Amino acid sequence: MNSIWAEFTTESNAVDNLEKALYFLGKVKHKPEDWKWVIICCHSALYGFAVHVASGSNDSSVIKITKNNKKRLITFTGALKRCKSACPALILSDEEEKSITILQNEYRNNFEHFNPCSWIINVSGFPQDIENIINVIHRLSTSINFYIHLDEKERDSLSIVFDEFLNKLNELSDYYN
Repeated sequence: MNSIWAEFTTESNAVDNLEKALYFLGKVKHKPEDWKWVIICCHSALYGFAVHVASGSNDSSVIKITKNNKKRLITFTGALKRCKSACPALILSDEEEKSITILQNEYRNNFEHFNPCSWIINVSGFPQDIENIINVIHRLSTSINFYIHLDEKERDSLSIVFDEFLNKLNELSDYYN
């Protein structure tokens, strides 16, 4: 039997989440429930790139040791805070800050820790919020990421993903208006 291996890095994991978000974005027009997966995947991609940028050249700098001597990754908020104080700093517009807060607190957390209930949500504002998130991810992954470990093919692929994301979001914005 052949051994088959899968390799993951912080960046490849973030890129994979971004690609999965794009995949589900292509389905939301006919299945609005897939916004859940777009949100979860975009959050994971944003968190992954933020952690990567926050770690700089020292991967262990984003790991905290608990009282029980267990390793824990810094929080989503902590990673973004470090990115905002990095050089060059991640600068967010008020709209981007609002979209990140909505993504994290109103939707992602509730999807990930779903309480027994019935939940009906208005998804008509999602295209704009997701576009704001994608713009932040784009800056994190390309503009302020000095320690990027993606080869040329992976960078080209990432560029295509961003272009496809914005095209689909523009199409969805027209559909939702």
